[in-house]
Amino acid sequence: MLRRLICISLALGFLLCPAPAAEEETAELPILMYHDVRWERPGKDAVTPDELEGDLRWLASEGYTPVTMARAVDFVLEGKPLPPKPVVLSFDDGFQSAYLTVLPILEKYGFPMVLSVIAGSADEFSAYPGEDPRRAHAAWRQLRALADSGLAELQNHSYALHRCVGGVYGCDRRPGESPAAYEQRLAGDALLAQERLRTETGRAAQVFTYPYGRWSAESEAVLRELGFRATFTCDFGVNRLTHDPDCLFGLRRICRSHGADLADLLAGAAAFRKER
Repeated sequence: MLRRLICISLALGFLLCPAPAAEEETAELPILMYHDVRWERPGKDAVTPDELEGDLRWLASEGYTPVTMARAVDFVLEGKPLPPKPVVLSFDDGFQSAYLTVLPILEKYGFPMVLSVIAGSADEFSAYPGEDPRRAHAAWRQLRALADSGLAELQNHSYALHRCVGGVYGCDRRPGESPAAYEQRLAGDALLAQERLRTETGRAAQVFTYPYGRWSAESEAVLRELGFRATFTCDFGVNRLTHDPDCLFGLRRICRSHGADLADLLAGAAAFRKER
């Protein structure tokens, strides 16, 4: 009788106790950060065309698949799958080299990029027609061509906050600025950039890329309220994506400078993996 009760108890315990929860699906996402691509004066914020093509060739040989942020957002919010080794190729500032130099290299490999545009600079340089390689920023007609290529996803890098005013960089709050005034200034700039992107390209950005990588809890709250799905910082590391929307904010990146070894950068960034 005792043996029978033990057997019944064990059977009931097996049936009633919940099965261990499956491990939450995650994806490791390195985001490479480039700026200008040029032969003259390469450095911290500029690599040569050969270096860029070498990176793409190496990524392909190692099984990486460059993806847009739209695909990363869809993974987090809708559970749509990512390839086994996704990577984002992000280019900051909207330099003209994205159109003249980067696009032909991307076309060769069929890889997409994420291009963060300073909308005020695009307005400024659109006033001067021409494709002089010495010009810094792309004009809107060039940005439209990039977006229409299907290989450039345009994102918001502010309208006019990519500068230092009175020792305050980017989206930092100014000394003596009230929280309300700060929120109004940041929101006004980000929305103006959104309006210019939508008007000139027919597309609105999902991602806000912080000028100089300067961010705070205050800025994150403002940008979330405006409806952005993700933010890029300049913090170093690899991101771990889950199905929690919070994981898309404060994304880390890997700065690709002239002379660096991409394999070493990726290995080092893995040690700073972001988990939330």
